[in-house]
Amino acid sequence: MESDLEIQSASRERPVIGLVGQVCSGKSAVADAFRRHGARVYDADKAVHEIYARPDVIREVVAMFGPDVLNDNGQVDRKVLARIVFGERKQLKRLTSAIIFPRTGVAIESAIDAFRKSDAPALLLDAPSLFESGRHDVCDSIVYVNAPLARREAWAEKRGWLPGEIARRERMLDDESEKRRRADAILSNDGTLDNLDQQVGRLMRLWTMQA
Repeated sequence: MESDLEIQSASRERPVIGLVGQVCSGKSAVADAFRRHGARVYDADKAVHEIYARPDVIREVVAMFGPDVLNDNGQVDRKVLARIVFGERKQLKRLTSAIIFPRTGVAIESAIDAFRKSDAPALLLDAPSLFESGRHDVCDSIVYVNAPLARREAWAEKRGWLPGEIARRERMLDDESEKRRRADAILSNDGTLDNLDQQVGRLMRLWTMQA
């Protein structure tokens, strides 16, 4: 029901909206709902996938973590890399600060520029590391997504993650309670896709000043 949605503030016309939340809380489904309601969507995971395919990035990753992070095709194996960087905060910081965040920052700027030239009512930055990267300041509003732990663990299992992987990753990221406190809306992904769609529709109506 729409009452599941906690809204703390309004936004501007044609806002840039950041999407963050718990690991495996269904942020992609939320992004799909925003897309259905007319928003342009920047997909950080897709952007990072493209970044890892770049020859210059492959060279930098190998120089930082060794050749074992490459698969048989000479591409970065993100699962192997994840085991390394989500095992030690220092390693994650090395990767993100030196390689990933500078490049995703450029990609976000390009996405915002393209949005400003479009007639879309909103831009959603589906970028879970907005706070870690310091890019949250480009957003007019931020949505935080949470979901019951049992549901999140089921989704993690479908990804092929081992038990405990959610907790292991969250320990490497900024404090979730602080992200939630700083968000402008809390979206509960504990119901159906229709319920999720209703919550997103309400946000779009409020934040794009639609009737």
